[in-house]
Amino acid sequence: MARPARPVDPASERSLLLAAATAFARDGYRAASMNDVLQTAGWAKSSLYHYFDGKRGLHDRVVLALREELGSGLAVPELDTLTATDFWPAMARLVDSLADTADRHPEVRHLGLMYHRDDTAEADGALQALRDDVAGWLNAALRRGLDLGLVRQDIPADLAVELTVTVLGVLDRWAMERAAEAPGGQQAGRLSLRLVQDLIGAQGHQT
Repeated sequence: MARPARPVDPASERSLLLAAATAFARDGYRAASMNDVLQTAGWAKSSLYHYFDGKRGLHDRVVLALREELGSGLAVPELDTLTATDFWPAMARLVDSLADTADRHPEVRHLGLMYHRDDTAEADGALQALRDDVAGWLNAALRRGLDLGLVRQDIPADLAVELTVTVLGVLDRWAMERAAEAPGGQQAGRLSLRLVQDLIGAQGHQT
């Protein structure tokens, strides 16, 4: 009977994931060189296919690992419990926690760059699943704001959702691309929230 494969060493896996995250964020999924990643991390190609089933498996693992690391520090509110008084403050805490987590764990910025810049990843992979989950949560949050009378009623709800997703995407991408040169994610996050409030907030509830 063949022995079961030994689990991957955590430190060795961490080294590989960081090297891969750097390459995927910089070059995109298809253009990233696995030979360069493996050389940087000190891995053999046979080990990559043994533990991660190739490039696709490694890409998914990178996304899931960084998503878990980012999510562990986020103050995500329970939307159904929010009131008109605490809705926008809860959103402010969320964007602050996003910035704080990125400051404590700079490697999660790679996930932000992958999220916004990589259009070559597999459509059924972990990165697209993350995008779908984020869009779904933003949709639910905006509709909660509508129910509470905090979102303007003079434009269709689906248009307000699309505007919000688009504006946040542009602002987050802008912040991600400048983070290495000028960290200050909390300010960028608050700017994003303020612009969204100015765009879709009901009159008298923009603050």
